[in-house]
Amino acid sequence: MNCTYQSIKKQLWPTLLLLFLCCQAKAQENLRYKGELIVGKYQGNADYGYKIIDGDTLLNGSFRLKKANLDSLLKKQDYSFDFSGSFFNNFPNGAWSFRFGEFQSNNKSQVIDYQYRVAVSGVQEEARGLILKGKPDGNWTFEVSKIEDSKVAQTLFKSNITFDNGIPQKNFIIENDSITLAGRFLRNGLAHDEWSLYESFGLSASENWLFSNGVLNQIETELDGVVTITPIYGKYSGDTKILNLDKKYIQAIALYQLINDDAGVKAGGEMQRLLEENAAYYKKIDAILSELGESSFLPEFKVKVPYFPLTDDENQLLNRIKTNYKTSEEISTSFLEDTQLNILKLSNQDAAFNYEVIKKITEDFLNPVSKLLAYQNQEIVEFAPRNQLISGLWTSEKPSTSIEVNVVIDSTKTLQTFSLDSKEEFDFTNTNLESLVQLSEYALQSLTIIENKLKAKLTNSKRKQELISKEEELIAQQKTLQSLIDSVIVDSPSTIRTVLKKLKKHTEESLVSYALLTDLEPKLLKAQKLLVCYQQLEVLAKNIAKLPEQEEAIKERYKDRVWNPFMATLMDEEVKKRIVTAYKRVLVPYFLEQVQEDFRCRKTADLNILMNNTQQRMLELRTENTSKLERKLRKINDPLTVFELLGIQPSSKEQ
Repeated sequence: MNCTYQSIKKQLWPTLLLLFLCCQAKAQENLRYKGELIVGKYQGNADYGYKIIDGDTLLNGSFRLKKANLDSLLKKQDYSFDFSGSFFNNFPNGAWSFRFGEFQSNNKSQVIDYQYRVAVSGVQEEARGLILKGKPDGNWTFEVSKIEDSKVAQTLFKSNITFDNGIPQKNFIIENDSITLAGRFLRNGLAHDEWSLYESFGLSASENWLFSNGVLNQIETELDGVVTITPIYGKYSGDTKILNLDKKYIQAIALYQLINDDAGVKAGGEMQRLLEENAAYYKKIDAILSELGESSFLPEFKVKVPYFPLTDDENQLLNRIKTNYKTSEEISTSFLEDTQLNILKLSNQDAAFNYEVIKKITEDFLNPVSKLLAYQNQEIVEFAPRNQLISGLWTSEKPSTSIEVNVVIDSTKTLQTFSLDSKEEFDFTNTNLESLVQLSEYALQSLTIIENKLKAKLTNSKRKQELISKEEELIAQQKTLQSLIDSVIVDSPSTIRTVLKKLKKHTEESLVSYALLTDLEPKLLKAQKLLVCYQQLEVLAKNIAKLPEQEEAIKERYKDRVWNPFMATLMDEEVKKRIVTAYKRVLVPYFLEQVQEDFRCRKTADLNILMNNTQQRMLELRTENTSKLERKLRKINDPLTVFELLGIQPSSKEQ
C-alpha cells in the first residue's frame, strides 16, 4: 500500500484536533482542595474549588475556611473564624459571610441530644452580604456582639449599608454602644441631605451634617436645647474635588473653618471615629479577599470640597520653603536647647541678645511656616484659598525685616533691634508663596549669621567648662592613685616602699607642672594626657606592689621534688637557677630603677606591658629546654641583653 505524507496528514488531523480539545477541557476542569490553608494571619481548614488555566490557579466555585479549637477554649481562650462564599474566575462573587470569635469557656458543660455543650463568653464579629466581582453589592451588614454564656448580651457595633457595584446607595445606619449615625447617598455615592448623629437613648439628633450633592453646607449641633449652626461650604460655588469622607476630609474642613475665622463647632469627633470604626471592619474583610483573589471591597463615602490646585511653580516654591525651614529649624533648636547658651545669656549681653533674636525668629517666622508645611504633609493645602491660608498662619501681624527684642541682664531690660545687613531686598508682606519663600530665606540667613557669631563664643565657653570638668576628674584620679599607694606601701619591703614613695612624688610634681600652664588649649591637652598617665600609674603601682609576691611564685615554679639518698626522703631543689637569678638580680631592679630615674608619663604604659610580659615569659621558660640560654646568662648583668635572650622586646628600646 502506497501512502503519501498528505494522505497521512488528512487521516491524523481529526485525531489531533480531538486530543487538543480534550486536553483543553481537562485544563479548565474544576478541581477541589481540602486541607490546611493560611490566608494572612488566619490559618485553618479549607474546602474550595479552583481551576488551572495556562498554568495559573484561579479560585472558582464554593469556598470555606474555618478554625475552632476546643482544647484552647477549655484551657484559656480560643480565637475562631469561619469565612464562606464563592468565587468566579478568581473574583469573590455571590453571597458571603464572615465570622470572627474570641471566646472563653466558663468550664460548665451539659449534654443535649447526646452532645456535650459548653457555654462561652466573649466577642463575636459577623458580616454578611452579596459580592459582585470583588465589590460589595446590595445590602451589607456588620455586627459586633458581646456574648455572655452563649447569648448575645450587648450589641457593640452595627452597620447596615446598601451598595451598587461597590458604590454606597440610599440610606445607611452605623451605630456603636453610645452613638448612632444615619444618612443617605446619591446614586453616585456622594453624601446627600441630613446625616444625623444620635446619642444612645436620645430622642433627637445631637449633631446634623447637611450635605448638598456631596458638599457639606453646614453643621447643626444641639446642646441643652440650644442649637448652634456652623456654616462650612454653604456659600461656596467654585471648583470642587471629590474625596473620601475620612481623616483627610475632616482636616480640610478644620482648615477651611480656621482661615474663615469660624469659631463654631469643630468638625469630626464622634462621627469621624464611627466612620473610621466602620472602615476598619470593611478593611479587615478586604484584606482577606485580596489575599485570596481579586477584590476591591472597601466602601468609599464620597464628598466634595472646594479645590484650589497647586501649579508646578507653587510646588517648587513649597519645596524651597521646606528646605529653608529644615535648616533654620535645626539651627534654632540647637541653640535654644543649648545648656551653655542658656547659662551664658544670664550674664553676657551679646549672648542674651542673640538668644532672644533666635527665639523671636522661631516664634514669628518658623512656627507659622511649620503650620503650612504640616498642611502640605496632610495634603490639604489645595483645599483652601491660597491667600487666606497664608494670612491665617499668623494670629497677629506678619513680621518685618526689623526684629525687636527685650534683653534682660541683672533685672535690667533693654530694647534692641536686629536686622540683616544684606544687599538683597526682602519683601514678605504679600500673601502668596513667593512671599513665604522670601520670609523663609530671611530667617535662614539671619540664623546663619547668628550661628557663626555664637559658635566662637560658645566654643570658648564650652572649652572652659570642659577644662573645669577635666580638672575635677584629674584631682579625683590623683587622690585615688595616692590612696592606693598609701594602702599598699605599709606591708611592702623597704625597696618597694622607696619606689612607691617616688611614684607618689611623681604624681605631685606632674600636677604642679600642669598648674603653671596659663593658656586654655595647652591646659586642656595636658589635662587629658595626665588623666591617661594617672590611669597607667595606678596599674604600675599595683604591679610594683605585687613584685615580691610574683618573685615567690616564680621561686616555687622553679623547684623540683628530688630523692635524696642520704636523707632517704624527697626534697625541693631549685632548677634553672641562672634564669631565676637573672630575673631577681637584674630584671626586678631594672623595673624599680625605671620608676625612680628619668620618669616620664609616656613610659608608664610600656613599663606595665614589659612587667606583665616578663612575668608571663618566666612562667613559660620552666617547661622549655633552656640549657643554651642558661650558659649565655652566666656572666650577663645588662637588663636589655637579658630581655633579648629571654625573647622579650623591652619597650624602652623604642623610646
